[in-house]
Amino acid sequence: PGEVLGAAPDLIRLVYCCVETARELEGLSSVAVPSSCLELCGGSRGPELCCTHRIVTGGKIAPLAADEGVLTPGAIFVPGGKGVRTWQHDPALLEWLRDAATRNPETELVFTVCTGSWLLAASGALDGIRATSNKAALKAGHPQQCKPQVDWVLQARWVESLVERKSEETETWPAASGSGVRTSGGGAKPKVFVTSSGVSAGGDAALAILARLGGVDRARTVARQLEWHWHEDKDNDPFSHQ
Repeated sequence: PGEVLGAAPDLIRLVYCCVETARELEGLSSVAVPSSCLELCGGSRGPELCCTHRIVTGGKIAPLAADEGVLTPGAIFVPGGKGVRTWQHDPALLEWLRDAATRNPETELVFTVCTGSWLLAASGALDGIRATSNKAALKAGHPQQCKPQVDWVLQARWVESLVERKSEETETWPAASGSGVRTSGGGAKPKVFVTSSGVSAGGDAALAILARLGGVDRARTVARQLEWHWHEDKDNDPFSHQ
């Protein structure tokens, strides 16, 4: 999914952030972080990601190098993996996720892949919102046990939820059903929450995000360039009964 988003840098700029403290990262301009996305049946670890930014309080990010100031992300991407089971109990990370996903008016898009929605849910950012997650985790009931307040969808490649928020408050709530986009009375833009099930479904969801940002033809062009067979129907989920 990250590579899919990275294929359209004119639509979205993707950076990877560390969750370590500034003191732990002092003097570093980048950090290689192992990915667990390819850890199947005890196999090899995934590729290392080069983190160039770190998270800071208030749902913001800052570069490890000192040539930029603190930034407010327009979108956040929460991947999954084995680390979710540990990080779901980290108060500082959960507070950052909650701030970034629900309290920053500049953050208009929230995207999760696999168990990333489980982690985001632990922060309270998905309360009352339709979302999906990793199939095995959902069948075992782990995300539901963590956050029963989320409207967990067991059958979906990905789920898109439009959420309105009052500009003068920090709470969020699901928008009315329907395809139209409503703007809240306070004038704040609605946020789009996109949660996907497995890793390949995350790629499909990433292409759907590119379609939102640049049109469906642009998304299909990216899919063709990546030789990706894009399943455009988010509700067509052949893996839900396996």
